[in-house]
Amino acid sequence: MDVVYYSYPVDAILYMYLGATAVVSVLIGLLVWRLFKRRDIGFWTTLVISFIGLSFALVWFQNASVDVFMGTLPWLINLVFSLLLYGLFVGTIYVTFRPRKLDRIK
Repeated sequence: MDVVYYSYPVDAILYMYLGATAVVSVLIGLLVWRLFKRRDIGFWTTLVISFIGLSFALVWFQNASVDVFMGTLPWLINLVFSLLLYGLFVGTIYVTFRPRKLDRIK
């Protein structure tokens, strides 16, 4: 088994991946929203792409944490915090892409 060296801590790289996934998925979702003029399609596109990115990032993190001999508790804390961040991200994109209801003053 080869020893793998990373330039940053593995958990920091995980959060960099999650941030990059969030930015890319929101940009693609906004592009889809502009092309099709439908907020729901933009929301679902953003949600699916971000979930795929989250899945890939967590699989990478699992393998990388084994390579650097990370303990169980730090791994679990980073996993839970990543899922909490994802929940916050989903809430944010829901607020961004939800249909706007204009109240008319009569």
